[in-house]
Amino acid sequence: MGKAKVEKANKLTSQDGNGRPSVRVEELAHRGKIAGALASCEVFLEKSVVSLKDAPEEFDMCVWRAAAELEYALFLFSLKNADADVTSKWKTKSYNRSDQPAKLLKTVQTLVAKSKESTVSGNWLKAYKHAFVARHILLKIQREHARKKRVGLLRRRSSYSSSST
Repeated sequence: MGKAKVEKANKLTSQDGNGRPSVRVEELAHRGKIAGALASCEVFLEKSVVSLKDAPEEFDMCVWRAAAELEYALFLFSLKNADADVTSKWKTKSYNRSDQPAKLLKTVQTLVAKSKESTVSGNWLKAYKHAFVARHILLKIQREHARKKRVGLLRRRSSYSSSST
């Protein structure tokens, strides 16, 4: 191993005066946790796209799990940017109820992929923003899906009560 590689390895694994890992090692670990959460989110988003039409219960669970992974990534981003309130400046595009869930899920998948790429490249703020917007759209999908389920249940209940009289 060359001298430059040894020095670089020592720098990555060096410790500060208190025996804790250096900032560089902590940043790499932080990056790995965020990238892992975003990768897991991508898996659940893919499963939710597949189950959208066929299995509504599985769709609910997959979207919920994707949202949970995204929330974890956002939590880690907020720890990384604890000194500034950057999210208050970000505007999210509003979506109509007529937008198809499959189209919105593809948008979320794209944003999560961009966030993961930015995380790996070290562009924290850009990655945070993509994940923030993706979460906003994912929550919109969840709310709209829950609303449609409630409306369907109310219609079925009213049809049962009107048919029994």
